[in-house]
Amino acid sequence: MRLAPDIIAIRHGNVALRLRPSLRAASILQHKHGLGGIVHGLNRGNFDIVADIVMAATDDPAAYRILLEIVADKGVRCLPEFSDDLSRFVAVCFGVDIDSEHPAETRKKAGKEFSIEAALEQFFEIGTGWLGWSPANTWAATPAEIIVAQRGLVAKLKAIHGAPEEKPEYDPREPVSPQQVREGIAKLRALSREAQ
Repeated sequence: MRLAPDIIAIRHGNVALRLRPSLRAASILQHKHGLGGIVHGLNRGNFDIVADIVMAATDDPAAYRILLEIVADKGVRCLPEFSDDLSRFVAVCFGVDIDSEHPAETRKKAGKEFSIEAALEQFFEIGTGWLGWSPANTWAATPAEIIVAQRGLVAKLKAIHGAPEEKPEYDPREPVSPQQVREGIAKLRALSREAQ
């Protein structure tokens, strides 16, 4: 996952729609269309899907008007031109990294179901709960930013409190020899005599 995604811009003359990937945009789009519907709509050049992506990705009040101007000027057949950029935008919003295994594949291998809604909720939970970010800051972040921030927090906590990877003095799973059992019983007897 790329940490600092580029702002994706759809240009029309001297005007550009600047789209910022965020957890908020992913949540809005998932609720409205679902990831499968978005991908299908982008592949077909569906104006409603493109418009919803643009509106979820920017707080520019003129965004919808600019999109209408682009379509009025070039026609709806221009929408597939934006497919690659909008697909990249959607991938960043949903935390999809084409270079690594998707969480759905990981969970399937482990025999667990994957839910996009649950994953988006979990990102929000990590941002507001673990990291202590405000809801606004969490909604504005991408999944990659949330995951990296969580990793940083975990590393900080390990540095402060010690890492659990340190091998304990005694591991109850290791076999115990009869000699060690006799030594342990002898220590317990000695301790109980001292306590009397």
